[in-house]
Amino acid sequence: MPGQRPVAPDLSDGPVNRLDAAQIRDRLTNMAQLEHAATLLGFRLLDFSIDEGWLEAEFNPSPQVSNLRGGVQGGMMCAMLDEVMSLAVLVHQRFTVGVPTLEMKTSFLAPLPLATCRARGQALRVGRNVAFMEGTIWTGDGVVAAKGTATCQVRRPRALRDKL
Repeated sequence: MPGQRPVAPDLSDGPVNRLDAAQIRDRLTNMAQLEHAATLLGFRLLDFSIDEGWLEAEFNPSPQVSNLRGGVQGGMMCAMLDEVMSLAVLVHQRFTVGVPTLEMKTSFLAPLPLATCRARGQALRVGRNVAFMEGTIWTGDGVVAAKGTATCQVRRPRALRDKL
């Protein structure tokens, strides 16, 4: 569905509305219909908490993200972690901010087979300009495949920045 991609709030020209839980669920459930990296990774929302700032998702990665050993390539695992960590901040802020990642550290603990896996992102602290996040990916068998931490910039729409 080209042209229907939601615009990051900090890049929007219009007013930004805080999304409620139903609107967030709808946006993240329909994300697979967009031309988005999450589609290549096979993203599917499992659950989230606005107040606690976490999001869980399932990934069913396509063969295009595999490495020479037949598992998920490490950079693609980073993309999965980045997706759930960033979305955790977006959910916590009710999609009223943009959250470009500034830095990310990933520890690869076990191979991730090219099969359905689960990931969780957590917004640890969201400040005025920066947020700290962590994430974990589990194999379908429940083995921790990777853990990551990241920092993102919290970019508020101009109308909100002027009020701060």
